[in-house]
Amino acid sequence: MATDTDEPSPGDPVEPAPRDLDALIALYTTDREKLSTLAGERLALVAIQVTYLGLAIIALGGQRPIGGEWVAAFSAAPLWFMHAHHQILVAAALSRSRSVALLEQLVFERAGIPAAMHDRVGHRAAVLIRELATQPRAFKVQTLIALGGIAAALIAFTSYALVVAAANSGWASPSVLVALVFYCGFATASSIGWAHTIRLQRR
Repeated sequence: MATDTDEPSPGDPVEPAPRDLDALIALYTTDREKLSTLAGERLALVAIQVTYLGLAIIALGGQRPIGGEWVAAFSAAPLWFMHAHHQILVAAALSRSRSVALLEQLVFERAGIPAAMHDRVGHRAAVLIRELATQPRAFKVQTLIALGGIAAALIAFTSYALVVAAANSGWASPSVLVALVFYCGFATASSIGWAHTIRLQRR
């Protein structure tokens, strides 16, 4: 006969204490909120980039760029700075998404939700569509188009800024040469960062 002092055998399931479940749900909720905050920051940053791009094109469109050749040559620099920050936000969101998915899995298991439903509800359902490792092929193409479009717009405006600067002082001018070195360094760092992000998504 079992008594209050009997200890469970190694094979017996151990039910979590209510406070443990509450703590798990609180942690899960916090991670979901932080993930939503990161998404909002990314959208706001994209909006700022688009606004700056439009204003910069207008400023460079005159017969003589506002601020002279140095300003023209480095007018794309703020876009590269914002792009670097956007890349950090994407990586942070990916890491937070992994955390949310793991915590959600534990919540589902504790709640008794059948394993067959785990991929169809909650955060996991969105991950299957958003991340490269689990996306349908059509969405993989759309993701590559989106990323490629951002890169194309950034490179196109950078080239335009250099052309405007060179039109006034020539390609051998110090402003153009320094800007070229600056942009090549940023482009290399950005390429390495995105390659690492894509590897994270494919795991």
